[in-house]
Amino acid sequence: MKIYKKSAVLFLALIMLMTFMAPVADAKGLNIPPGQLKKVTGIPYGQLKKIGFVDLDHTVEWARLAIDRMYARGIFTGYPGNIFKPKNNVTHLEAIIMALRVMGWEEEAKRAKVDDDIKKINLSWNDAYYYVALAVEKGLIKPEELRGFNPNGPAKRYEVARYIVRALDMEGEAKKYMKEKLPFKDANAIPKDAVGYVYVMVDLGLMKGDDNNRFKPNDPITRAEMAVMLNRLDESLGQEDENKLIGTIRDIDLEDLTITIQNSSGTKTYDLLEKTPVYVNGRYRSLEDLTAGDKVELFLDEDEFVIFIQVIEKTKKAIISAKGLVAEVSRRTISLATYITNPDEGFLGTLKESDIEGRHYELETAQGTFVLKGNIKGLEDYVGEKIVVKGELTEELSFFMRGYIIDVEKYYVLRSRDLVTFDIDEDTKITLDGSEAKLPEIKAGDFAQVRADKNNLALEIKAESFKEKVKDWERGRKSTRVGKLEGKVVSVSLGTTWQLTIKNDDGQYTLIIDKDVELDGIKSLRQLKRGMEIEIKIEDGKIVEIEVDD
Repeated sequence: MKIYKKSAVLFLALIMLMTFMAPVADAKGLNIPPGQLKKVTGIPYGQLKKIGFVDLDHTVEWARLAIDRMYARGIFTGYPGNIFKPKNNVTHLEAIIMALRVMGWEEEAKRAKVDDDIKKINLSWNDAYYYVALAVEKGLIKPEELRGFNPNGPAKRYEVARYIVRALDMEGEAKKYMKEKLPFKDANAIPKDAVGYVYVMVDLGLMKGDDNNRFKPNDPITRAEMAVMLNRLDESLGQEDENKLIGTIRDIDLEDLTITIQNSSGTKTYDLLEKTPVYVNGRYRSLEDLTAGDKVELFLDEDEFVIFIQVIEKTKKAIISAKGLVAEVSRRTISLATYITNPDEGFLGTLKESDIEGRHYELETAQGTFVLKGNIKGLEDYVGEKIVVKGELTEELSFFMRGYIIDVEKYYVLRSRDLVTFDIDEDTKITLDGSEAKLPEIKAGDFAQVRADKNNLALEIKAESFKEKVKDWERGRKSTRVGKLEGKVVSVSLGTTWQLTIKNDDGQYTLIIDKDVELDGIKSLRQLKRGMEIEIKIEDGKIVEIEVDD
């Protein structure tokens, strides 16, 4: 009997382990069909897998699509902590590895022969020798160039041009144009033996000059610039890729995080990530902007999760739409943080740390300051940054602290890559709290729903004011000017203004405490505790007497 019980316990433990660990550790290994993970585990697996670099701000907006696409293709890798380092220089070794990957040759590196000349190069990791050997085999590096090869030095723009032209097997074409006069102001700075390579890259549209018509041949190429160049090359090659597919959306389920695609291979459903990058007409968008009928390019990871989506052709009947917290408003644009899709659970502001009556965190918004409590672990890393908070405004004021309390469920650092931006013109219909309004009347932290055409022009904006939400919440509180009340303490605030909130069968009351208040049963207001039974006397809307029921 004891043996039976022990076996049953072990069996039950195994089932529980599979149930709770499946979403994180090996959900795909259990062969659960797409969209069924939520039904088995209670949460879509796509909410647990993360994607997206946290250091892509507005200064590299021009490269974001390329970075996301090249990451999804496996051409680029990031650094620990979801860091991309877009402004870091690309080394010679990194440049040739990326060139080999975009040409689809990476697997051949495992079979490349490493000769004695390559072994003499000082490389930091063993596999690097095979990449260099393959680069020599494919002609990206000439054997005689190995003696001066500096793998860890930054690769200059003209040197990268040479690598790519050789990878494309167009060196013969480049040699025809070695004496070509290039149209750049700094054309004389291009080494004479590199002119033909630059000519071919410019002719193919893979490299360009800057806004001042300078090519800057001797400048190192950054990771962001390399991503843009390789993305142009990859799109021009149009190569088959096992993790890439093109098809038409037949269905998209935002609750279960699945997308169903139809193409020549048939119809298949794939799991999405909560923040799978979506691009429409080259602009970052959200999953809500996808519509059945859109023709899309998808990239999958090793678990067949969709990690990148680019709309190739928007269905003609489609209207782009999005909803979320207003993050930024300019004269001609509005940007939404689409983390929050419910107007009653989102807050946006700057995170502050306070030591008023004890260390705590506050959210400084355009509508006032709020105290944060609940799921705030790790917030110390983001003090001074804009964050989006998912949570609820509680019925209590902060105890010995400033402002109302937000009970935090989740928080997100606001990055430019997470903003969905729409253009505005004079025909855009705008309402705020149901009334016609102008764009400047909408403030950061308000909630908005936007409908736009396929050219990203907002047709209609319906906004809800955060101030009105707080006013509605406050209207639910009872008020009285004169008399007596009995009830239980809900909260006490002893900041700049002393306030007391009590609750009884008739409702909840928040009142200002007079500075000369009389106390009975306690010696100090600080002795008031939540849940205490008290009786208060009110004159002219202020509490002038507090009696604690022993």
